[in-house]
Amino acid sequence: MISNLQIKAARSLLDWKQEDLAKACGLSLASIAALEQGKGSPRDITWQAIKDAFDHAGIEFTPDPGVRLRREKFDFQILEGHESILKVWRDIELTYAASGGEVLLSGVDERVWINKYKEELKQALGWRKGKNIITRFLIAEGDNLLTASEEYYRAIPKYLFQQTPYYVYADKIAIINWEAPQTVLLIQNSMIAETFRRQFEFNWSIGKELDRSKVAIASL
Repeated sequence: MISNLQIKAARSLLDWKQEDLAKACGLSLASIAALEQGKGSPRDITWQAIKDAFDHAGIEFTPDPGVRLRREKFDFQILEGHESILKVWRDIELTYAASGGEVLLSGVDERVWINKYKEELKQALGWRKGKNIITRFLIAEGDNLLTASEEYYRAIPKYLFQQTPYYVYADKIAIINWEAPQTVLLIQNSMIAETFRRQFEFNWSIGKELDRSKVAIASL
């Protein structure tokens, strides 16, 4: 079990306030303050929520006991079925819960997303907006159905759009295969994420801005 001193040290490494940690792990500010003062008898699930939040932020707790920033990490998961995308969305929310952030999504066909995840998509977009999580999208030239304001989209030539759809966020890349069985390869590695981020930014730079009068925002 981690200690209250380790919690304080981990916050210091991340330059987090108690409020940031509370948001990241879904606890109240009062609970975090009490934990750091060594008050009460928190349940195991509470400690685990805090540890998970720090883990997503790149913190490791050492046996000393101490804390340190994680060294360059390479980790991957293969997610399958309908839940695969939902697990990625939950990971995005957990990753950016404390301070918000940017998500990049390439190879977007909003009709596919709406057909597969209409109800879940509505909830996810609403949650991200409230947490200051911004998504930018690359779509194919000629597409006109959006789920967000046109300023967050760029249209790229269809030969580029044929690239496998992927998400980039923080130090992670999620590569999507829609063909049955639907799978997502989720990789955590800062160098690989940066490579895909640069690819996205290049395509964004050559993409066309959308004409508001020629697009439709989907009603979810």
